[in-house]
Amino acid sequence: MRIEKNNSRVLGRLLEELSWMGQTIKEYRQGGKGFENVLTAEVFQALDFLPRQAFLGAIVKASHGALEARIQLQQEIEEAKFTLLPSNFYLIPSASLHRNGLAVQPDGIIQTPSTFVVLEAKRIKRSYFQAEQLAREFVLVMKEAYEKNSQPILWLILGSEPPVLIRGHGRQNPIDAIEFHLESVLERSENHTFEKSKLLQEAHKVVCWTTWQTISTVVSEQLSNLYVPDKSIKNCVERLANSISQSITWHS
Repeated sequence: MRIEKNNSRVLGRLLEELSWMGQTIKEYRQGGKGFENVLTAEVFQALDFLPRQAFLGAIVKASHGALEARIQLQQEIEEAKFTLLPSNFYLIPSASLHRNGLAVQPDGIIQTPSTFVVLEAKRIKRSYFQAEQLAREFVLVMKEAYEKNSQPILWLILGSEPPVLIRGHGRQNPIDAIEFHLESVLERSENHTFEKSKLLQEAHKVVCWTTWQTISTVVSEQLSNLYVPDKSIKNCVERLANSISQSITWHS
């Protein structure tokens, strides 16, 4: 699937996603308050525009899990190509109907010279993952990274610390949730030679997470410590950084 190289059309992609909501679009009448796609667009577009190392890089550093991969991502964050709300990927690309293609719809994709990141965000208030969602996203990031000879990273942005709620399975550690459905997803997916046991050995090097509250805290701390001599540029940085904290508070 073609991935756009910038976020110049993020509003258009958000509108396209909302166009499929049908009658439930009425739930967005309060400006999409509480919905993860709106929150993700507001926060991560601002992070894309802000000085990378000072803000997005600091958030990567403050995350948990996949330490070596996160260090690699942080080192290359200035070179990152960031796409929010991309179109669907399909683990069965030959399927004649999209609904049969094992669709995966990440909330974002980050690419650097040596990493490939699938970003999955959940709303701040109570939310859950679909039963196979984490397993599908894990297989997707492993496939895409393998094809690009890159380090895979599955980065979860959560409303609260793990364990996470999995539909029909209660609360689980993300890697346990991946393991539960991984064999089934691999058996149905195309164009790979992965084995469940070998993939699971890599999971702790790939899966990482943070929370929206941590993002807000890090952004506020980085803003207070950032020295920008030009007043106009400083005001611009402050507006963008403050918009992140304001969005997270409003969606909470």
